Amino acid sequence: MPKQIASEVEKSLRQRIAAGEWSHDGQLPAERDIATEYAVARNTARRAINALVDEGVLSRHVGRGTFVRPADEVDMNDILQRVTGVSPTDMMTVRRLVEPQAAAIAVTMASASDIDAIVEAHEMAKAERDPAKFEYWDAQIHHRIFKAARNELLMSLHDILRVIRNRDPWIELKRKRFSEERRLGYCAQHEDIVRMLKDRDAAGASDAMLVHMNAIEMNLFGRLN
Repeated sequence: MPKQIASEVEKSLRQRIAAGEWSHDGQLPAERDIATEYAVARNTARRAINALVDEGVLSRHVGRGTFVRPADEVDMNDILQRVTGVSPTDMMTVRRLVEPQAAAIAVTMASASDIDAIVEAHEMAKAERDPAKFEYWDAQIHHRIFKAARNELLMSLHDILRVIRNRDPWIELKRKRFSEERRLGYCAQHEDIVRMLKDRDAAGASDAMLVHMNAIEMNLFGRLN
């Protein structure tokens, strides 16, 4: 019976929220007041409220109370949960958009030591025949380019991409498609990117990175999306 009552309270609260009853400041009455209003136990009112919090209709703020969540409010936890489950094809589409721009920005913002760090990662990648070790230094090249761009938001986006790249579907896909020929091709493309960075050629760095992104996508999926 309490569960059924809780669902009825939840339904009623949902209807009142939709009608804009608490639109003035967005704050719901205290839990005990809701329990009194509906003539139910406090834990029943709590279950109803928790269901709406879990759904994202309401949000709790410690020490302040429970509020109606604006329809356009961005929840970073929701975003992170969604993006970490995206497909490899979706991720490559984003990489093709973002990484050429990061390379172009790095041309302008990178210090000499930043460039040296990118060159070091490139040289280490060239020397590696082991797929796992090559993958590490390959990732380091891209990580250091983003770091050299000195843009916190761009770096945060890259960190999200790195999380996705370290998930099983992505790792398994790269493992299946790896070959020495492709490793050498990636190294040659990295060489072009590094050269443009050293020459401080922003357009050239962007173009070279896009060529690299396209090659990765072709190698992984046999097509450009």
